[in-house]
Amino acid sequence: MIHDRYIGKNIIASSLLALIVLTAIFSFFSLVDQLDDTGRGNYGVFQAIEYVLLTIPRLIYELFPIATVIGCMAGLGILANNNELMIFRISGLSKMQLAYSLIKTGLIFIIISILIGEVIAPITEQAAQQKRSVALTEQITMKSKHGFWSRDGDSYINIRKILSNEKLEEIHIYEFDKNRQLRVTIHAESAKYDNGKWLLHNILKTEISRDEIINHSYENAEWEALLNPEVINLVTIKPRYLSLYGLVNYIKHLKLNNQDNRIYMQALWLKLLNPLMILIMMLLAICIVKCDAKPTGLGQRVFMGVLLGITFHLANQVTRHLGIVYNIPIFISVAFPSILVFLYINYSLSRDY
Repeated sequence: MIHDRYIGKNIIASSLLALIVLTAIFSFFSLVDQLDDTGRGNYGVFQAIEYVLLTIPRLIYELFPIATVIGCMAGLGILANNNELMIFRISGLSKMQLAYSLIKTGLIFIIISILIGEVIAPITEQAAQQKRSVALTEQITMKSKHGFWSRDGDSYINIRKILSNEKLEEIHIYEFDKNRQLRVTIHAESAKYDNGKWLLHNILKTEISRDEIINHSYENAEWEALLNPEVINLVTIKPRYLSLYGLVNYIKHLKLNNQDNRIYMQALWLKLLNPLMILIMMLLAICIVKCDAKPTGLGQRVFMGVLLGITFHLANQVTRHLGIVYNIPIFISVAFPSILVFLYINYSLSRDY
């Protein structure tokens, strides 16, 4: 349809412009925040800029719902001020048909959002976090498919699984002498940080000399290492940074280890509901923009779009935290603001159908 293409072209242009501006603003504030860490370890201005650039895809993915509501408010507002929206309505275009036009445009945004959020952002975000952690502390030297590697004096530490910044699994420690000869290897099934020290569990210690190899087994033992929870937290990938596939696999891993997975389940539902949030924010603009009202300044409509987007984002944050604190079912805590907005949209559109 002609009106679908015309409206879609205006909405896409306005939304992309809003997305670029929002990304630039948030990236600037992110850079300012990262500059506070410059001077620590090898983390300088260049590393801070590199970190911010690598986090842009994740930022774009998170800002998509806000950008779409701003773009729709601006795009529909321009059409309304030019009386073009009124002409569409007079010619028989109902709010529901206008909603279908926006949904078609929204599908394009959803495809782009999924491509960025599931393919590009996880890769660049992981690279950003890894480069930052390596630059901030010399303890984390490398990340590979076999976990994280750290150096502590003449010892090299390999951690295969990080359940949290205070609980680890499958720890391998290799101790070398001054001649770079391997003398001791230690394998522990798990480790927990308590009272400023690591406590290893189910340990197998192997002492290597020229004449013999001696094995020792211990149930528990203290491990004094420079590796602390703050450093572990630097390399721990946050739930919202993982792809949908990565979240599903990690949730399975947490269940097998009887670990709390509610935060990761919330992140999973957010991933699944993000396309719906984009459509909801686009449709909300139809209910706000009045095609038959007096012309309203573009700045006022953009401000209204920003206000709606931020309010919706904050409402999601509040309900998610309340869900964790009060043990509210995860789907309800994540979807509650979207459900309320959807009911309002359905009521508003049904009145004009």
